[in-house]
Order: sequence, then C-alpha cells, then structure tokens
Amino acid sequence: MITIFADVTNKLASDVITEALRRSTTRGMVTVSTSDDTSIIVDGGVFVFVSPDHSRYGQIEKALSLNSKILIFGSMPTDLASLCGLSGVGEIPASWLDAAMCQPACAYEFAESEAAVRWHSHPLGTFSPFRSRPFLRFDFANEWNNLGYGRIAADGGPWSISMAVEASQATVIASAFTSTNSEEMPFVTLFETETSSLLWWNRATGGVDSLEWVVVETFLADWRHEVLPCVPVVSETPCGFDGVVTMRLDCDEDIASARPLFELYRSRGLPFSVAVKTGQQEGDAHVALLKDIIDAGGAVLSHSVTHAPEWGGSEEACFLEARTSSDWLEERLPDVTIRYAVSPFHQNPSYVPRALRRAGLQGFVGGIIANDPEMLLARGGTIPGDSSGLITHSQQCMLHGDCLLSKEDPLAINKQAFDAARKAKSMFGYLDHPFSPRYEYGWGSEEKRLAMHADFLNYIGNAGHDQSTLWLNEVDALDWISAKMRLSLRKTERGFEISEGTAFALERNLEFRVSWRGRNMPLSEIVDGE
Repeated sequence: MITIFADVTNKLASDVITEALRRSTTRGMVTVSTSDDTSIIVDGGVFVFVSPDHSRYGQIEKALSLNSKILIFGSMPTDLASLCGLSGVGEIPASWLDAAMCQPACAYEFAESEAAVRWHSHPLGTFSPFRSRPFLRFDFANEWNNLGYGRIAADGGPWSISMAVEASQATVIASAFTSTNSEEMPFVTLFETETSSLLWWNRATGGVDSLEWVVVETFLADWRHEVLPCVPVVSETPCGFDGVVTMRLDCDEDIASARPLFELYRSRGLPFSVAVKTGQQEGDAHVALLKDIIDAGGAVLSHSVTHAPEWGGSEEACFLEARTSSDWLEERLPDVTIRYAVSPFHQNPSYVPRALRRAGLQGFVGGIIANDPEMLLARGGTIPGDSSGLITHSQQCMLHGDCLLSKEDPLAINKQAFDAARKAKSMFGYLDHPFSPRYEYGWGSEEKRLAMHADFLNYIGNAGHDQSTLWLNEVDALDWISAKMRLSLRKTERGFEISEGTAFALERNLEFRVSWRGRNMPLSEIVDGE
C-alpha cells in the first residue's frame, strides 16, 4: 500500500526511510521501486520520495491528481517544489552551520544549539510531543541527549536540513529558525488538493531519529481519513496501557553495588535489568545479585567483556566480545540464555549487527546523539540497510547525578522525556550505572540516588494517566520489539490480514494496538475487515 521510490544516489536516506516505515506499518505494507514509470501511480496509494530529482515529476504530478497520500523527504528541484506548493528554492545559508552546533553540556546543565524547530498549532503539528526542539542538544558532555532525539545538521548531508525555501501555497506545519535570525524556513509542510495530501519534510531522513516521527505516522494512519487512503500504524505500546517503560543499569565497573537500587525496585514490584561487562573483578556477591534479579522477574544482558570502544574496532573483535561475555554469564546463570546486549558507549559501527548475530544474539540496545545516527531510531526494530535480522531499541535517557538540573526540578528533563514517549505511544527506556570505587556518576551518595529514583518512579506512576503504565524488563522489552517486527500486514479487499506473526506477544499475551482512520484499536479488530 506504501510505495517508496528509492534512488541509488540517495541510498542511505532511502534505506533509513524505508526501514522506518516498515517499523511503523510492518514490512508487508511497504514496497520499494526504482522505476520512474507513472503507471505505478494508482488510485488509493501512498507514495514516498526521498530527495527526488526531475525524473519523478510525472509520478508526483499524477499522484497529486489521484486519491492518494504523498510523502517527500529532502531536497528537490524548483519544478518539483512548485508542485508541492513551495517556491524560492535555494541553499541553506552558511550561517546555519554554526547555528546548528552547540558546546558540550556542563554538569547539572544542558546545552542547546541556536538553530531549532518550532511546531505550529496545525492539527498534524500538535501530534509532535515537542512544541520546539533545538537542532542539537546535550545533557552530558557531548554524548547524551536525555530527550532522545538526534541532531539536525546544516552541512548538506542526509541528516541535515536540506534547502532554503518558501511556502507559497503549502501550509507550514513546523519551521526552522535561529535565535539570531528573524527569518524562519519551512521545515515540514502540507500541500492539499481535493483528492490528495502531500507532506514534505525538509530533511532527507525526515524525523526517523525523533519522536516527531509520530507526525508521519499520524499522516499515514489518520489524516483526512474520511476521504483519503490510510495505512494502519502499529504502536509500541500494547493495548490496555498508555505507556510502556523499561530500565537498566550498565555494570561497567561493579555489579554488587547495585543491590540497594535493586531492592528499591523490587519493593515496588518493578522489573530491574542489568547489562554486565564481564571482564571485571569476580565475587560471589556479584553473581548472587544477578540471580536475585532473575528470580524477581528482571533481566541480564551482555555489555561486552572489556567495554572497548566500537566493540573492539572490527567485526571479529565484536564477535569475541559478545560471545565471550555471553558465555561468562551463562556459566554463572545456568537457567539463562543471553540473547541481547547493550552496546558499550552505544557505539554501533556497521559491522556490529553481523558480529552480534554470529555470536548468537538477537538484538541490542543502542541509539545516541554522539555517533552512528542511523542507529538512533524513534521506533525500535530492524536496522536500515541491514540483512542480519537483528533488532535494536534506542535508549539514551541517562538518570545520573551529574545530569540532574541545579536550578529547578532536578528531574525535569527525565520527566519530560517520559511524557514525550507516552504521548508518542513509544517505549521509554532509561539507564543508570552501579557505583564503583572509582566513580559515582555525580550522585555523591547512595541515599541521594535512591531518593531521585524514587521520585522518578512516583512521577511515572502518578502522571495523570488514563490507563496504567506497563513495566517490562529489558529482555521482554526487546522481545516485544522483535515480535512487532515479525508482524506483517497485508491489504485485502475487505480490509487487512496478518500474513506473518500474530496479534499477541510475550507470556502475558499482550495485544498490539493500531492507529487507523481516527481510532486506536486492538490489532485483532482491524484484521476482521473494515
């Protein structure tokens, strides 16, 4: 039902957009074409173009004349821009290059770029969980953005704002601006005809690395649903819940010192997860804690052997780090099979999925603003351009003492991150580290750390929810994402059917939820027909 027109000249961006749409709508709803034949454009379709050139003019023109939805990402020549209600096409001013950058964050503060995106009050724009956001933001040094999104560059690459332009006939949904320049540039626009709607994103990779991607999902599933084709979007939040949360501690230098924090979570009946770097001093207390975590419904993942940057720098080194650490854990936890990892530093060069698959793993936690932008995903699942079958989930919200704010609610950013994920129906993951003799991660004391975690748990449990929040341990969370990626929908004459996978997943028999034609409903309802 969705046809993506991919060009070899824009392969990275095309792969990124293709996989993002598969993660949202299932792979059964997405077809990739390289043809410029206009006969492919048929009534009732959804058509996607990534940085199209003049050869796509006929296809876009025809799609606009039919009953259709059109998505365009990135730059385009003047004649195509005119079709989309845009004019005045030009290059991004050089001044935006510096405006898109920012300094590293100092302890107890955050840093943001001058360049930012502002979402307007248009009905589509209100679905963005952020009313505004900087191009670049750090909450810790130049590594972490606790609000989860990636950087928007101004260097002309696939992660950059694409072009200067004016909205002559299109409606501006979001604008890009700088604090030193009164001029705003359209960043997301909507152009409508009686029979079609065209959403354009001024970035070749759109919003795939931000919860703002929900605007695309809403356009596909619900926009003008009375008259235009709609594609069901599968939520990361199961039926019966208004939010889903997972947490973990990355045990880089200690394990047993996490005992007090584990006891806090266990006292509240919440699952506790740890990712273990195995190449550290051994001790019975470490293994005892790991066993208690498992017995309490928590999870243990690999965090490599040595915590080497880039998993050791090669596919073979990554394989050895993953397999050796998994063996160490499985020897000490005989009833546990290690199936997932947390990547050291959240660094994931292109060889990592292949190496982890060779090591017998099924997925990993990663995603960070500092590196590997193609691995930072608004929706968890399969990886662009990867054939290994591994899944990943992005979790860069770090609950550390040196990320707390000094001038207001110390947890304001972490709470905002949770609220944004809940609004976008996205799985929210956050992390901390056990104390070690060398480092306390800015907490200062265990008492302060426990108090802040308790405050955060209270907020998650009392945030004015309409329904309850589902807590999953890290393995169940990744299993849920994996089951979602195995799901494949197919359009039929009566509605939709499940061609692969099932509507339910995990031992708790949780059902997937879909958004479609203005409604949120169990997946089983949509496959029964319209």
